[in-house]
Amino acid sequence: MKPAFLLPGLMLKDLLNLRPMGKTLLLMFFIFGIIFIPMGNIMTVYFLLMIFAALLPMTSLSMDDLAKWDRYALTMPVTRQEIVRSKYLLMLVFFVIAFLVSGTIAAVMMYLDPSNATPLWFMLLVAALGIFYGACLIPLLYKFGSEKARYLMFVLMIAAGVFLVGWFALFGESFTGDLLPFVLTLDAASIAAVVASYFVSVRIYEKKEF
Repeated sequence: MKPAFLLPGLMLKDLLNLRPMGKTLLLMFFIFGIIFIPMGNIMTVYFLLMIFAALLPMTSLSMDDLAKWDRYALTMPVTRQEIVRSKYLLMLVFFVIAFLVSGTIAAVMMYLDPSNATPLWFMLLVAALGIFYGACLIPLLYKFGSEKARYLMFVLMIAAGVFLVGWFALFGESFTGDLLPFVLTLDAASIAAVVASYFVSVRIYEKKEF
C-alpha cells in the first residue's frame, strides 16, 4: 500500500524549492503595485498576479528537469500520474491564492475609491486567461523540456496580453450583460482546458524515458 503522504509530499517539495522564486516574485509584485496602483492601472496588477501564479508551477517543472529529479522520483512508490497530478494541484493552489489576493485588493480599492473599483468580471476574465495559459504550458514543458518551452512561454504570455489589449480596444472598460455569457464561457473553457491538459500531460509523461 502506498503511503498517503506521497502526493502532498511532492507538493511540499515543490513549495520548498520555490521559496527563493516566490520571494523574488513577491518583491516584483510589491514594486509593480507601487508603480501601477497609484496610477489607477490596477488591472495590470491582476494580470501580473495570474501570470505569476502560472509561472511558479512552470518553474518547478524546469527545476525538476534541470536536476534530473524525475529519475529519482520514479524509484519511489509513486506513479507517473501522481507526479503530473501534483503539478496541476500546485498550479490550482497558486491560482486560488492569486484570485483571493486580487479580490482583497479589489475590496480595499472599492472601500477607498468606489469610482476606481475593479469589476468582478475583469478578474474572472484574467483568471480564465491565466488558467488557460498554464493549461497550455505544462504539456509543452513535458514534451519539449524547460529550455525549448521557455520560448513558447513568452509567446503564450504575449498572446494573452494581446487578447486583453484587443478586448479593451473593442469593448473598453465598460461591461454589459451581453458580454457576461462570453466571460463565463471563457472561464468554463479554461477549466475544461486544464482537465484536457492533465490527460495530455499524463500521456506525454508516461512515454518519456529518464
